[in-house]
Amino acid sequence: ERGIVLNEPSVVAIRTHGNQKSVVAVGTEAKRMLGRTPGNIAAIRPMKDGVIADFSVCEKMLQYFINKVHENSFLQPSPRVLICVPCKSTQVERRAIRESALGAGAREVFLIEEPMAAAIGAGLPVEEARGSMVVDIGGGTTEIALISLNGVVYAESVRV
Repeated sequence: ERGIVLNEPSVVAIRTHGNQKSVVAVGTEAKRMLGRTPGNIAAIRPMKDGVIADFSVCEKMLQYFINKVHENSFLQPSPRVLICVPCKSTQVERRAIRESALGAGAREVFLIEEPMAAAIGAGLPVEEARGSMVVDIGGGTTEIALISLNGVVYAESVRV
């Protein structure tokens, strides 16, 4: 059991030169640039309210994260990826997240609703026939869910 292998903010610094765009920094390094960049560099958040706001930048960010986790590997990484999604995300939003991860080099992509992941991580009895209430206060969304029998029985998502 490795525990947390990567803890980075979802921020990307992009340099614009004419019609060309290139990634300057990703994660913590890019977050330090927020509000402090010259005119041709913009630090952006490719995810908004738990869904993709900029598909190509999100793909580059995921590719960077995958490579960073596997930087000591001799082979090209092709991981199985588990991504948490808001309960109220649409099928189109979920498909975009899946496609972005596959484009970044993931072999397989699994999506799990954020409150379910939080409940499993907290060790709640999600498989039992009794309810567990989860309140997940995130950066873009706050989700409240009732979980029972390995599923989300009811959920509300508030984008903040």
